[in-house]
Amino acid sequence: MTPRIDEIRASLELRSTDELVSILRNHDEDQWRPEVFEIVASILTARGMSTADVVALGPEGVDIAEGQSLVTVGRFFSPVEAHTARLALESAGVTAWVAEEILGTAYGVGVGSRLQVRVEDLPSALEVLGASPTPASELPAELAEPPCPRCASSNVRSVAEVVDPKSPQFVGHGDFWSRQWLYDCGACGNRWSDESE
Repeated sequence: MTPRIDEIRASLELRSTDELVSILRNHDEDQWRPEVFEIVASILTARGMSTADVVALGPEGVDIAEGQSLVTVGRFFSPVEAHTARLALESAGVTAWVAEEILGTAYGVGVGSRLQVRVEDLPSALEVLGASPTPASELPAELAEPPCPRCASSNVRSVAEVVDPKSPQFVGHGDFWSRQWLYDCGACGNRWSDESE
């Protein structure tokens, strides 16, 4: 598989089974590239579904988001980040959609993906997305952010920073802007990367 196909597969694997069934049933070649349907079929097969049965259901007629008033509740650097937030919303019972994810993967550096919910779900979505993250001290060790090297606080979060290719800390993707992950300490304001520990 080419890197582009790998990115499409990774993005599709983040979708719920219902969404993948919808894509396969509707087989909308105006919306999806032809290879997407083969990838969706293989993911559904791996999830224990019969793709022949899904195809036999025929098109749904109307896409699940079509005809609904949607509002954007977040913009994300990449589709993966947007789908992570979508999964958080859906685990809280709020149906959500990721828009512009193909653009987000097409350029490799992410041009932004939007997370959308129904207008009536906006307050619930904002509550879920705005909730304070679980403190690192309550997470299993393998999921917790490292403590701050300056003050040893566990009030730490990871953040992405876009880096100009002409800056001294750039670690290289040609002339393209890149992203590096840093840690922010909420207690003392220290910011560091894995490399600077």
